[in-house]
Formats: sequence, C-alpha cells, structure tokens
Amino acid sequence: MVEWESVLREAGERVQEVSDRLAGSREGRERLGEGAGGDVTMLVDREAEDEIIDAVGQKGKDLRIVAEEHGESGGKAGSRWTVIIDPIDGSSNYEKQIPFYCTSIAVLEGRTLESASHALVRNLVNGDTYYSEAGGRSTKNGVEIRTSDVRELHQAVVGIDISKTTLPIVRSVSGLIASVRRQVHFGANALEACFMAEGRIDGFVDVRGRMRVMDLAAAYLIGRQAGAVFTGERGGPLSPRISVGERFSVVGAANPALHRRILGKLAGSTEG
Repeated sequence: MVEWESVLREAGERVQEVSDRLAGSREGRERLGEGAGGDVTMLVDREAEDEIIDAVGQKGKDLRIVAEEHGESGGKAGSRWTVIIDPIDGSSNYEKQIPFYCTSIAVLEGRTLESASHALVRNLVNGDTYYSEAGGRSTKNGVEIRTSDVRELHQAVVGIDISKTTLPIVRSVSGLIASVRRQVHFGANALEACFMAEGRIDGFVDVRGRMRVMDLAAAYLIGRQAGAVFTGERGGPLSPRISVGERFSVVGAANPALHRRILGKLAGSTEG
C-alpha cells in the first residue's frame, strides 16, 4: 500500500527547495517554451515538476501522471492511481515576484474529481501546507481547518477570476461583483481555493471556461473536506475529463446557503 501522505509531503518539500533556490533569480524565470497545459514553462516549473514526478513515479507501475508541463505519462487511463500535478500554480506571480504561488498535487483512485483520495497544496512563499484525505479532515500545518459560516452575499469576500476573458463573461458576473462585500483574485487558483477552505475568503468563482484539473484537483478535495461546495456554473456536478486539455467552469462557496445565493446571482437574480 502506498503511503501517499508521506510521498506528497516529500514532494512538497522538494519543490520548496527548488523554489527557494531559484526565487528572485533570472535563471528561475528563464522561459523554456510552452508546457503541455498551454502556458509558458519557466525553468522553475520544469525543475519543480521533475522533482514531483521523481517522488511519485517510484510508487509502482499502476500509476498515471497528468502534469502541467510534461503532460500525460505512465500508465493508461485505467490505472488504479492518477497523480495530478501543477508544480508552480501562480507562475505569472512567480515571474513578476508577486508573493502568491504554490505547488499542487492530487491523487485520484478513479477517473473523476470525486475519486480524489489524497491532496496537498503548499504555499511556496511561507511553507504553509494544506493536506487532506478522502473521508478525513483538511489541515493546514497539521491543524484542522474549516470554511466560514458566511451565508449572505453582502458579507462575503469572493474570489472571482475575470482575467483574459470576454465582455459577455464580465457582464455575467457583474451582478455578483456588485453584491458581495469584496471581490478578489490572487492569481493562483489552488492556493486561493485553500484560502476558502480555511475561511479567509468565502467563495471561489471562475465561469470563463478556463479552469484546468491541474489547477483545482488538490484544492477540490481539501475544500470539500473542510465544508466547501463546488459545482459547475449552473449548479451541476463537476465532472471534467481528467486530462491536460480539459477546460471547465467552477463555482465554489464556503457552505450550501452561500453557494445557492452565488448561483442565483449568476443566473440573474436581483436578490442580495
């Protein structure tokens, strides 16, 4: 039996070492081309992902890897385990030396996000480590975390990503933006969703159809085990294909009541 917690924690430590060594350097920000996920690959991305793959790849042949830079490798889609990797989530922040980026690793025992069994997100700026297992609790640095009990839009701080999108999408979220206490976006989806898991923010919304499984898989399990609700933009279950090329929208909230209000506002409700 694979001891996934120790594997993921080791991988997180190894990425932290890479990040610390290259942080602030031109070498770390060197552009190497385009990764499998479609974004620019920097040296730090490549080295961090290599460390994770080395850490998890020794755990047997029945293993498929879905990774931001290298793409899909290892076993076939029917493998028992699928490891989903975003070595540096928030690469643009890293490149601009904005202190908000992380590494994200999820293990699935199946073919859907619902089958996520283990997850780790590590804040590479301060080392804070979020971890969860299916059927267990979510923790930050070993201490249990829970989502907030904010239920009203006018009290809610909601992460809403409207970058690189169209005017119709901006208009579709304008009512929500106008209704919440504050709209934020920090530039690293996995870490932002973990902020929701620990109650720092109350919602997490991206209806651009640009979310990737590498961005969300780990934070999905961590958030759900902490009390969060995640669906598609119309309230249906999240069921993206587990592949590098898949894109989808997501609506997350700290609790069902707030989630209903966010969905209502996205649907055009005039209620606050």
